[in-house]
Amino acid sequence: MVSPVAHDHTQLLPSLDSAILAIETSVPTASVALWRDGALAYQHDFTSDRNHNSMIFQPLAEALDILEGRKLSHVLVGTGPGSYSGARTGIAAAQGVALTHGCPAVGIGSLAATPAARVADHAIAIGDARRGLYYISEIKSSGEASEPQLMEAAEFQAYLSDQCHMTETVLFTLDDASGPWLTDIQLPVDVVMTSPHAHGILEIWQRLPEQRRIELIAQPLAPCYLRPPFTSKAKPGHPLLRPSS
Repeated sequence: MVSPVAHDHTQLLPSLDSAILAIETSVPTASVALWRDGALAYQHDFTSDRNHNSMIFQPLAEALDILEGRKLSHVLVGTGPGSYSGARTGIAAAQGVALTHGCPAVGIGSLAATPAARVADHAIAIGDARRGLYYISEIKSSGEASEPQLMEAAEFQAYLSDQCHMTETVLFTLDDASGPWLTDIQLPVDVVMTSPHAHGILEIWQRLPEQRRIELIAQPLAPCYLRPPFTSKAKPGHPLLRPSS
């Protein structure tokens, strides 16, 4: 059974005298949010799919205009997993804005930036990793998502049955939970369909301990892939492989 969760953007965040921009483009419904002087000053959802990644520029411009020349303290960006091109678009935009404002660009896993990740003490993200594999990612006590783990169907089902039997667990997914990827899997609880949002990235950041923030700032920005990205090798005789004269 699928239980969709709506975004709740009314929850107040801790008051901070700072200006923070958040970007989430790893999913088709992307978002930009701006936190300024203890309040959510701007948020905008837009379509960001394979042919719509350029849609990020207008909401970015609108958010930055609100600053009226003030500098950002941080730029936060969701790193996925999700759309390959979408996550990279968000990271590139975050790096560009951060460079202009002379502030850190910080990556935060997108799975934790969902409403479903914060509705229970124990939440697990699940999804279709293709080619007969599934992934799981537990939401840690810090509020961040753990590195996704790939599992075959039997291991996946056994793991979730064990986890949900011992504790009250919320299972959620960014995929279509009514799709064929769950047809042969018997899950112990209902699966919640949800999506990450830039507002959720702001919430995670502002709840993290200072030491964890320092650690994330020091980490290079990179998309979260379920599998290592591969590129095709050039065929023999390709111009790039010919010795220079």
